[in-house]
Amino acid sequence: YDCTGARAEYGGPACQHLSGRCLDVFVTGQVLAALAPAATEVSLRAAEQILADRAGIEKIWRLRLERAQIDVDRARRCYRLAEPENRLVARALEKDWEAALAAQQQLTEDWHRFCQNAPPALTTQQKAAITAAAADLPGLWAAPSTTDADRKEVIRAVIDEITIAIRGRSELVDVTVGWVGGQQTHEVIRRPIQRFEDLSYYPHLAERITELANAGWDPQRIAGQLNTEGFLPARGAGPIRHRLVTQILHRAGVPITHRRQPLPAHPDDAPRKHEWWLPLLAAELGVTTGTIRKWLHQGRIAGRQETRHPHRWIIQADPGELAELRAHIDRVRGRTTRVHPKFADDPRITSHRRNLFDRWRPTTTYGT
Repeated sequence: YDCTGARAEYGGPACQHLSGRCLDVFVTGQVLAALAPAATEVSLRAAEQILADRAGIEKIWRLRLERAQIDVDRARRCYRLAEPENRLVARALEKDWEAALAAQQQLTEDWHRFCQNAPPALTTQQKAAITAAAADLPGLWAAPSTTDADRKEVIRAVIDEITIAIRGRSELVDVTVGWVGGQQTHEVIRRPIQRFEDLSYYPHLAERITELANAGWDPQRIAGQLNTEGFLPARGAGPIRHRLVTQILHRAGVPITHRRQPLPAHPDDAPRKHEWWLPLLAAELGVTTGTIRKWLHQGRIAGRQETRHPHRWIIQADPGELAELRAHIDRVRGRTTRVHPKFADDPRITSHRRNLFDRWRPTTTYGT
């Protein structure tokens, strides 16, 4: 979900951006929780309504059959009361009696066909099955037979509006659900974000990582401990990986304890001026090592591999190239935009267009 009206029309800042999945999951949970107490009662009422409708239709059929029998009896009496001498009258009454019998026979056949096609009365086991199915609302909601149109119809029947407010660049989102009837539900949900530095608990996370690293823990062990303590990554999916721990330690300038010491570089292959080991450049720019490898494949940056084992990558990046890479990251992440004069004095624009090179410059330099 994006609120980009001002940006699209005037070049102003983007208002809010939210991954749809996290909000959809929250709203679905709220709707199912609201419907759960009434699910059993609704299912039983539905079964009772089916039986009531069937009883009403059966009553109409009984009245029609009764009326047909009355017509047959009247025609028979009229025929038997006719004088034998009045043969023309007797023949007419006989025809009326035969027509009444034929109509009664046709109506009876229609009634039998209706009984065969109409659903039978619900048994106790069937009522129990309906109750069990109603109790499993999440299963019914996710069933292939339930379409998106069905889900939207249910949501619109119980929810009037949904208001969200993202807390800055963090992962926290204040959600207000306005229910039909005037009630409101206020909750805070978590959205996936791109930069782990924007996490609301990032200072505590970095402090905890530094504390464990100073105690001699390696990144793999630190990541496992963070997952045990309940920390979540920026994207919210999966556990915290050791690469994130390594990046935070590199930025803080904290020595990293390895489970096994890395092989020293041969003097002929050692990084020269304006050259970086691939993981150190990723930490300097605040991207993943996968991003650096992708840039190598695309030809955006140049590098070389060690000629000896373990053939690690060494990337060439002077200060000018670093600035270009940071500007590219800035553009890709949507932090640079043309500003309409209407928003020239907006304080959000100032922070929106700050140079990330100054903003995220680490205290320790890893290049030579």
